[in-house]
Amino acid sequence: MKKLIFTMAILMVSTMAFAQIQKGDVQITGNVGFNKTETSGGTDVSRVTISPKAGVFLSETTSLGGVLGYTNVKFSGTTTTDLFNVGAYARFHKSVVENFYLYLEPSFIYGFAGSNASNDAVDIKLSPGMTYFMSPKFALDMNYGMIGYNKDSGGTENYGLTLNMSNITLGASFYIR
Repeated sequence: MKKLIFTMAILMVSTMAFAQIQKGDVQITGNVGFNKTETSGGTDVSRVTISPKAGVFLSETTSLGGVLGYTNVKFSGTTTTDLFNVGAYARFHKSVVENFYLYLEPSFIYGFAGSNASNDAVDIKLSPGMTYFMSPKFALDMNYGMIGYNKDSGGTENYGLTLNMSNITLGASFYIR
């Protein structure tokens, strides 16, 4: 009985161990999103995006990674544009307390629709966020806001600063050690 209790205690402590980022760790994460807006001209635009991401830590505070993805854009339910996305990002982490990090993530993503370059999209941004490690290999992420520039496949250009709670992205990351 004492061995069983000792084993259970060791397992509990090991799962609650400090999840410290290490040089060489690989982070697997990504985005899945749906957005629908109505333009001032009465056109409905809906967008579905799937973007897996992977990055490697160059140090305990800095990672570099890549993004591959797919976006489907529908204008008023009839015209459809398929974009294939490729990009790069970096994350600069700062440990705050045990298992909790703040970060800044600059990123560049280019979406191309094939031979029609007028449908291409560009997204350049700097996003603040936070990561909380639930275990040494699993973390929850939250981005809140951004400063950036975006040109979507419809030709609409947006730029600005958004640092409020209306622009929150939640996610999860898996770390390979």
